[in-house]
Amino acid sequence: MKRSTKPKNNLSLLLIVSVIIQCCLIPGCKPVPLARNEPPRSGFYFDTLVNLSIYDSTDTSLLDSCFDMCGYYENMLSATVSGSDIYRINEAGTEPVQVSRTTADLIDASIRFCEESDGMLDITLKPLSDMWTDARTLQSLPDPDSISTSLEHTGTDMISVDKENCTVTKKDALLMIDLGAFAKGYIADRLKEILISNNVHSAIISLGGNILTIGNRPGNSPFRIAVKHPFSENNEAAAVLKINDMSVVTSGVYERYFVYEDKIYHHILNPGTGYPADSDLLSATVISASSFDGDALSTLCLLYGLDKATRLIDNTPGVEAVFITKDNTLHYTGGAEKYL
Repeated sequence: MKRSTKPKNNLSLLLIVSVIIQCCLIPGCKPVPLARNEPPRSGFYFDTLVNLSIYDSTDTSLLDSCFDMCGYYENMLSATVSGSDIYRINEAGTEPVQVSRTTADLIDASIRFCEESDGMLDITLKPLSDMWTDARTLQSLPDPDSISTSLEHTGTDMISVDKENCTVTKKDALLMIDLGAFAKGYIADRLKEILISNNVHSAIISLGGNILTIGNRPGNSPFRIAVKHPFSENNEAAAVLKINDMSVVTSGVYERYFVYEDKIYHHILNPGTGYPADSDLLSATVISASSFDGDALSTLCLLYGLDKATRLIDNTPGVEAVFITKDNTLHYTGGAEKYL
């Protein structure tokens, strides 16, 4: 049963299979953990603030290992770090590029997810994303002809992944990859794995809009995750979720945007038009076991809009969502209310 309500401050089409890569070396939009018992350790990776808190261990080497892992994956998967696998693919023209098995598997999994999303997710939009980032700085719209030209060099069908030999080949030299809709969720899942393997039973991992919890808070109470009210200047909560050993990922139009002639232009792009998505949603918060799934699904839901996003989540086992529409109304999928 679904319910819609105004926030108190007035305000199966796709079956997801989590990526588990066995050869790991052992992810706008910010849900906020509430009432921590201790300050987290923080660092800046993947162009976002990473916060980690462990509640049942004083072994600081675990946090050191987690941040070492963040650096390792940033140097492998970032599109902006010179020498990373993704950077080398983008610079390589149409020649095969040797990459790590992790990179090959993650690109392959991301391509399959993009294909199953009816093309609404696309890892080849980096030039367009860069164009809109510049537009946000300049407070003016990109040139329409430049958008059209960039769209001619997109599409996951233009990427070939040889998983056996760990090579990636582009069929179009001007195509460029960015794993932004997938990498942070994937990395959050790996951080959870390393903590659990070291007998951590109570912790919270935050990578920007990706929150992943291990067990409960001290005292066996659930973690409380606030879903930010869109465009709130004081981080007001539109909803608070009680989460145990799950992931919460929010995608929203209110973190990276600018206003031009009374219209909001944000960072989540429609691959069909090259312009920011124009659905009836301001934010999509996905609750799932896997942060990788939540990362991709939250973006996809925002692109789809309320009706199609609701059908998607209702047909995806083990996943729930909270949506906020442009009239500032909260909408919950069938089993989401148990988390409120």
